[in-house]
Amino acid sequence: MLPKRFLVPVTLFLAACTFGQALPKTDIPIERLYSYPVVNGRSPTAPQMAPDGSKIIFGWNQTGVRKLDLWMMEFPGGSKRKIVDASKIEDLPRQDDTRTEQEKKEAVLYDGGINGAQWSPDSKELMFQYKGRTFLVKPDGSELHPIVDGQSSIFGPQFSPDGKYISYSNGQNLFRYDRNTAAVKQLTFISKPNTSIDGHDWSPDGKSILVSWSDSSKTGHHVLMDFSKDRATVVNISRGWNGDLDVDVQIGIIPVDGGIIRFVPGLPRYMWLLRFDWAPDSSALAIAWIKDDFQAFTITKINPKDASKADIYTEKAPKNYIPDWRPFVWTRDSKHILFGTDIIDGKFTWRSIMKVDADGKNLAKFFAEHYDVAALDRPKDSDRVFLGTLAHSPLKSEITIVEPNGKRTEHIVKPDGMSTPKDFDALGSPLFSDDGKRVATLASDRLINPELYSVEPQIHRLTKSQLPIFDEIKWADFKEVTFPGPDGATIHALQITKPGLDLTQKHPAFLSNMYANSGKAAWGGYLENYAAMNLDMVVLCVDFRASWGYGGDFNSGYSRKMGLIDADEAVAAKNYLASLPYVRSDRVGLWGWSYGGYLTCMTLLTKPGVFYAGCAVAPVTDWKSYNEWYTRRRLGLAKDDSKIFEQTSPITYASGLQDNLMLIHGIMDDNVLFQDTARLIQRLIDNGKYFDEMTYPRDDHGIGKETSRPHVFGRIMKYLYDELSKP
Repeated sequence: MLPKRFLVPVTLFLAACTFGQALPKTDIPIERLYSYPVVNGRSPTAPQMAPDGSKIIFGWNQTGVRKLDLWMMEFPGGSKRKIVDASKIEDLPRQDDTRTEQEKKEAVLYDGGINGAQWSPDSKELMFQYKGRTFLVKPDGSELHPIVDGQSSIFGPQFSPDGKYISYSNGQNLFRYDRNTAAVKQLTFISKPNTSIDGHDWSPDGKSILVSWSDSSKTGHHVLMDFSKDRATVVNISRGWNGDLDVDVQIGIIPVDGGIIRFVPGLPRYMWLLRFDWAPDSSALAIAWIKDDFQAFTITKINPKDASKADIYTEKAPKNYIPDWRPFVWTRDSKHILFGTDIIDGKFTWRSIMKVDADGKNLAKFFAEHYDVAALDRPKDSDRVFLGTLAHSPLKSEITIVEPNGKRTEHIVKPDGMSTPKDFDALGSPLFSDDGKRVATLASDRLINPELYSVEPQIHRLTKSQLPIFDEIKWADFKEVTFPGPDGATIHALQITKPGLDLTQKHPAFLSNMYANSGKAAWGGYLENYAAMNLDMVVLCVDFRASWGYGGDFNSGYSRKMGLIDADEAVAAKNYLASLPYVRSDRVGLWGWSYGGYLTCMTLLTKPGVFYAGCAVAPVTDWKSYNEWYTRRRLGLAKDDSKIFEQTSPITYASGLQDNLMLIHGIMDDNVLFQDTARLIQRLIDNGKYFDEMTYPRDDHGIGKETSRPHVFGRIMKYLYDELSKP
């Protein structure tokens, strides 16, 4: 008979034996939810409204497979038809095909189809790129033909304002294709190695073209190892690193017939160019740019006649750094510029729209409220100004139109979601005709992926992408909650729970997909709903520091505090969950991907004992190895302040691990390098720490291979369930 200290209750023993087993059986396994054909179908992709507002073109596939076809919809009626079947556009033959059989199969498997098209100015023709060629086609699908019937490196094609030409980059230079004669004319004549034209824009009168030039000779390099083959192979990649100082850009102007570029003098070669736009009357063009250290933002007006410049607006960061959100548009009379900012009178404030004369005088507020604006746009031939706003909640959005007389029109397409697409650091704009009288949008919420909706003349749904199995999904309750942050800021989040959850019992919980803006009420997939509905877990999606919707101070508020202030916010979120009488305070976890993986590591390593388990996917563990454009604004340069890089990197705190940690990474990740996870692993080993690890030998940052995608989400969910459901 065993001594008393070795006796274990049978029920506890049986419970412990269940861990490490499969997730409970469900009607739709989590792996199926992340497999192709996708249950929610393929949402309309890259929709474009015809200039005359009569039609919308978009990529789509109603069967849920990867390959998108080109569809055309009559607007506002909504009748639609497939006009280009991507599967009928054959590959060009390869005389010397050295690809392996696997590579050939995957070229077909991962063919995404046609995901973008643009209208000719007269709305009578479309242009799109697919399989290395650039095609033209009529809106009814007739007269499909490539402008070059062969493989080419045409990049960034666009119609001239009169529709006579198509301009494009090829190699280093800009070219012009005559649509009547098919003649091709070279417009720029760059030959210096590592330099090229990487952007261009026609003046509205068609007489000049703005070009952006760049030099990539200082871009860094790295090697990846492909271990999936019989003999591992080295894969060389180009990649920026903190401290490379590799930005070298110039803005110039050429006449419509080409020639020597007249570069604009007096602009810094090392700057972060945000956007450029011509005045409607072609009398000037404006560029928006941020200083190399992210401490100043400038709008510069350029005279196309002599390429001279004048800075008409400049602002400096009150603290932290200048956020990227700085859209601008000219007014239709070319006399003013409307631009977005979160700095007014030298102080951070809500994201607002300002108005300034074209000569920089009479700066005034155009739209400034106690909530964020997140999108700004104007139709070509209209004075209506279209905004994406968050008037009712920082987690939800609406379309606000400022009419020419100043009146405001508000459209809420998804009352519990986003009325325009949610981008990384802002909202996308709705679709509208040139005259601004017809309006449509992509919109989504947590229960349905993006679909097309008519907005004006009336709101109604235009597409349905979901497969029949989607209707079988039972949905949790998504509720907006708030709690105090570590510095007094109010933190917003979405709490996800099963309807009818037994509140007399305590349930495990976790912070999900940790990232800035992860609490936004836009489509986010299935993991949180699966955990709530099938595993009786309580899930919280948090708008961490650096989220938009809360003004510029909060948006830039993890400057030199990455992984520190938001780790404190993760603790505040855990404390909120622990305050709920139906949550097990000793079984709260967290997980995230990319920056979210980094934040998972920082939280577990610097706040030991607060969370029980965490899953970190593709985490940065040393910011010195990440690219400069991201790290410099937030941390500066490592050569100037190595201490801040040590303070904000997980490898510094490897000795602090006390809780359960799963590290997941794709070995072919060229964004957050696998070496980041490898270095943390070694530090953990050196400190005698035990952890779990999962690698995907053939996957990059997205871990999106056919078998990998369902596997990684199954792995995340299974790990959290296994750990957090322990007695």
